[in-house]
Amino acid sequence: MFNIMKYYFCCCYSGYESLIDNLMSELPGDIVTYRRPVHCVHWNNTEKRQSPVVIECDDGERIAADHVIVTVPLGYLKRHHSTLFRPPLPLHKLHSVQRLGFGTSNKIFVEFDSPWWDPDCEVIYLVWEDEELVVDEVPDIHRSWIKKMFGFNVLKPTKRYGHVLCGWITGHEAEYMETLSEQEVTHAVTQLIRQFTGNPVITPRRVLCSQWFHDPWTCGSYTYPAKFCSVQDFNNLGEPLPTTGEQSQPFQVLFAGESTHPYFYSTVHGALFSGWREAERLISHYSIISPSEPLKSKL
Repeated sequence: MFNIMKYYFCCCYSGYESLIDNLMSELPGDIVTYRRPVHCVHWNNTEKRQSPVVIECDDGERIAADHVIVTVPLGYLKRHHSTLFRPPLPLHKLHSVQRLGFGTSNKIFVEFDSPWWDPDCEVIYLVWEDEELVVDEVPDIHRSWIKKMFGFNVLKPTKRYGHVLCGWITGHEAEYMETLSEQEVTHAVTQLIRQFTGNPVITPRRVLCSQWFHDPWTCGSYTYPAKFCSVQDFNNLGEPLPTTGEQSQPFQVLFAGESTHPYFYSTVHGALFSGWREAERLISHYSIISPSEPLKSKL
C-alpha cells in the first residue's frame, strides 16, 4: 500500500498530474495505454472457452479480460450507458444512475500584473443586492450569468504564474459560460471586478476557464444526492456485475469513481478510496480461490 500522504502533498504543490505520475512510477512500463476510447463493454459471456469480458474499442480492437473496473464519471454514464454495456445495466443500477445528480462547477482563473487586493487576503466574496437574479432558473441567462459568481480564492504566486484569482461558478450559468468566447468571458469578469471594486481601470492579463460540461469524457463535474435519491443509489452504482452467478466468476464488471462512494462522493479521496475498494474486492476473491497464487487476471 503506497503512502497516501506522499501523494497528497505532491498534489498540493504540483497539481493532480503529480498524483498520476507517482502512481505510474510504481507500475511496469508500457502497461497503461492512452487515447483508446472504449465503445462497449461486453460482459457475462457464457462461452467457457472465451473470457467473460470483452472490451471493444472505438478503433475496432477487442480486448479479452477476466475483469474490468469502470471509472467513467457519472455524467458520461448517464449519457452513454445504453451503448456502453452489453447486456445493458440491470434496472436497479440504471435507476440509480438516473436518480443521482451530476452538476457542473467551473473555475475561472484571472491573472493580473499586480495584486489589487490586500496582502493578507485569501478569499473575496461577492454579495449581490438583488437575489432574484442569482437563482438557478433565470429567464435571461445570457445577461445575468455572471451574477452566479460567488467569489474568488486568492492563489499564491508561483514562478510560472503571477497574481491569480480563482473564481467559482456553478449550475446552468456555468454551462452557459462554456458557450461563450474567451473575449466575452474576459469582458464580463473585468466588468464584474470593476463594479465591485469601484476601480474602472483594473484589467486582467488573461482569463482561463474550465469547461467540464462540454467535455465529452466528463459531461459535468461532481456527483450530488439529487431529490428522491438515497445512500442505496450510491451503493447500487458501486455494485459489481453480475450481481448473481457462478462463484468462480462473480465479478466481471466493477465500478469505481467518486459517484460510487456513499459518503465521499464529489471528492478526489472518494474516487481514490473507491478504487482501493474494488482492488481489494478482486484481491480477496483470488485469495480465497487460490491463497498461494498471485493475482494474474487482466484488469
